[in-house]
Amino acid sequence: MIKVFQLIRSIHLGGAEIVAFNLAEFCGKDSGNEFEFIIVELHQTHDSYSIEKKKELLLKGIRIISLGNHSKTLSLLIAPFVLAYQLLKEKPQVVHSHTDLPDLLLSNTIRLFSVFNFQFPKIVRTIHNTELWSSHKKLGKYVESAIVGDTIVGVSKAALDAYVKLRGVYNLPISPIQQLVYNGCTTPIKADYQFKINPHKINIGFCGRFEHQKGIDILIQRIKIIFKKFPNIFLFHLVGNGTFLEEILALKNENLIVYESVPNLADKLYAFDYIIMPSRYEGLGLVSIEASFSGVPVIASNVLGLNETLPVNWPLKFQLDDVEELMLIIEKIKNKEFDLGVLKNTAYSYVYDKFSLSSMISSYTKLYLEINK
Repeated sequence: MIKVFQLIRSIHLGGAEIVAFNLAEFCGKDSGNEFEFIIVELHQTHDSYSIEKKKELLLKGIRIISLGNHSKTLSLLIAPFVLAYQLLKEKPQVVHSHTDLPDLLLSNTIRLFSVFNFQFPKIVRTIHNTELWSSHKKLGKYVESAIVGDTIVGVSKAALDAYVKLRGVYNLPISPIQQLVYNGCTTPIKADYQFKINPHKINIGFCGRFEHQKGIDILIQRIKIIFKKFPNIFLFHLVGNGTFLEEILALKNENLIVYESVPNLADKLYAFDYIIMPSRYEGLGLVSIEASFSGVPVIASNVLGLNETLPVNWPLKFQLDDVEELMLIIEKIKNKEFDLGVLKNTAYSYVYDKFSLSSMISSYTKLYLEINK
């Protein structure tokens, strides 16, 4: 039996967390090998999505350990001690860390173990982004300097390059064990949705965190232009939560609807005519892959990581700083100049070949087994 801690920030709607949940549910199922996965969250969240997701995970027999309460700051202070206790109690063979705050927690716990000369479990880190510690460079070096001998997985080529670059900037050794494992998805099963779709308008969905990384502030500015230039043609559905929520709500336009995070969102993306992703940076962009599997064309910023989720000559890519480029795409959508059948089939074929869930699960299963030989 190989026991694996999946270390995440919290149970909330995020690509890294979805990967952790999928690994916990599916790894080892078809290989005949026995695994036990435990989801370990740094701090708790209490929105409707997290409540439903916790119920779902528990029904599937996946245990959850919360290291702190709803306060991220307080949790960061106490979590290393709680995690150290859980490691000594549960004795997992592998700790698999996803994203920056779990890596910070991991580094502090490693330091605790070294004080008492305790042996730390094998470490796997999945790099989910192409921008690493960009606004907290000193903290990034503090974190990275504590972690050696780990296995690195990149969700995209750009994410692996970002890891190598970061270690070089900090003058730290680069892990010799690296591999590329694209995030995997299955073809979503259509489920009932609560979106207020208007069949007489073009329904465009944004699904993700209302944060700087996701370019939601840029989208807000572009939406204002779209509403002025093409009144009552487009209906925008913004699904999520985050820093820019109040600014979004302040728009108060009948052609914009805001929703809380939605459980099992992949099964509901089919409701939209298009998905828009104006991200500044992405490790990969799971929503883009899920949308293509759902037959929904993706309007996406042409940035590293995200651009790996779509065909090379995808006509709905745009440069973030080029307002006219996005407006031209929007105008063509309004005028029905794109062949939707071709777009949907092209995107589906691309993701089917490159981002299967079975391939991701097989790669991680093999990785866990190899590092535990």
